[in-house]
Amino acid sequence: MKLLFILSWILGLQPLHDAGFKGDGMTIAVIDCGFYGADSAKFFPQDQIIGFYDLIEDEYRTYGMTESEFDNHGTLCMSVMFYDGEDFTGTAPKANYILIRTEELETEHRREVDRLAKGIRMADELGADIISISLGYSRFDDPSTTFRYDELDGTNPAAIAATEAARHNRLVCIAAGNEGSKMDYNRITVPGDADSVLTVASANEDSLPSSFTSYGPIAASRPKPEVAAIGTKVPVFDPSMRGTRTANGTSFATPEVAGMAACLWQALPHLTAMQLRERIIQSAHLYPEHDERIGYGIPDAWKIYEEERKETGTEDLPVIHQREKVLLNGRLYIVIEGVRYLPTGQKVR
Repeated sequence: MKLLFILSWILGLQPLHDAGFKGDGMTIAVIDCGFYGADSAKFFPQDQIIGFYDLIEDEYRTYGMTESEFDNHGTLCMSVMFYDGEDFTGTAPKANYILIRTEELETEHRREVDRLAKGIRMADELGADIISISLGYSRFDDPSTTFRYDELDGTNPAAIAATEAARHNRLVCIAAGNEGSKMDYNRITVPGDADSVLTVASANEDSLPSSFTSYGPIAASRPKPEVAAIGTKVPVFDPSMRGTRTANGTSFATPEVAGMAACLWQALPHLTAMQLRERIIQSAHLYPEHDERIGYGIPDAWKIYEEERKETGTEDLPVIHQREKVLLNGRLYIVIEGVRYLPTGQKVR
């Protein structure tokens, strides 16, 4: 059974895919590092990549020049949404994609936060419906410029740009960061402190917080992170292998949510970005309780769809059926033909 098929059931997304909602007509901007291998028509339909931009150096090929993990990080993240192969189907395989490179490979400086802000504004101006950001900043090469906890208030340039985009009817999904197991700094990374976005944490295969996922709250008085998705053993397409593997991190949980949102927005186009954001939060499995590591929990696309269909009385929305999903002792499972599965597809005896 496809791994991401199981993850799609945990997100309540598979019923929408089965009903034909796979992100058609939606545009997702992916802001990241290199996109090595994204220009392979064999793995990614090139007519769905409608723009690519490099904000670091004009002569750099946006798709990337090397097979290093850093230079294909953007491709790995994009593949969680876009890839559609024998091993797995992404969360929004029919969406259009804009690729924007803002992250330098060799160094870590605050100027990258400024460049990320520029990339977010570009995605907004280009009309992206959803912006997926699997970048985060806390420490820099110059320790004196490292972000302090009291600076996590949404006032850095990238957070401001993300909030502005959200208020322009863009849904912005940002990785919470992988600092959770570190002793000196374990908080959400910038720009996950932005207001009006979805900061996405990582849950492991039993839907509990991954050991690495960053902690909230932030200095500003608002709950962080907002939601979580499975961020351990996530299927990705790795261009350096010309094949698939699994990866860990909030970087990969974030595009799960971004792709899910694209499918929902295709199905429910009358919603604004902020309305969709609120429904995603309210559908999460812990809501209204909030956890400092996984927020309100894992959202449920099918629940949002069904509640919206019933509330609006929209007769032209098809009735779609979710397979059983159960919450036992704080852990999510799905039940298919009487068999209980973990999000990774492992059968539970």
